[in-house]
Amino acid sequence: MKKFKKLLYTLIALTLVASLFTGCSGDSGDTQWFLDKRISLAEKYGTLPAEGQVGSLNYSILEKDSYSCRKSQAGYYVDMLEEPGSPYFIVITLGSKEDADVEIVDLGMDGSTLQILIAKKASSDKSDSKSSPCCVLKLDSMPDDIVIHDKNGASYKLIED
Repeated sequence: MKKFKKLLYTLIALTLVASLFTGCSGDSGDTQWFLDKRISLAEKYGTLPAEGQVGSLNYSILEKDSYSCRKSQAGYYVDMLEEPGSPYFIVITLGSKEDADVEIVDLGMDGSTLQILIAKKASSDKSDSKSSPCCVLKLDSMPDDIVIHDKNGASYKLIED
């Protein structure tokens, strides 16, 4: 019986040590997606500034009502004005009309890849707008690549026309 208890305690101790190194916990299993602390602007400033610089790109997050999104699928697309030197608008949409809002909560540059973290939240606006929930990031130039995730880890891909 002593050997059994010793073996049991050893297994429990190894399990606890392994969970410390792998990040496992005994919570409900909910996961949260975060940008690496080395590139996170929200980590650097405590919260994501509405405008500033990420890597060598100047950015600003547009107000919710300043842009209308009518794409019917979830993902993102790039929009521009038809004039020389126009900024780029990265439009991230939830796709279907639903009672939700979406906001950009973090940005970071990983090499030449712009990483964007978004969060969905319950909408306070119950309008009959035909617009899909979306958020818009204005950039002065385009990065080589864009990766977008929500806080649950779902990825948002480029919407092809």
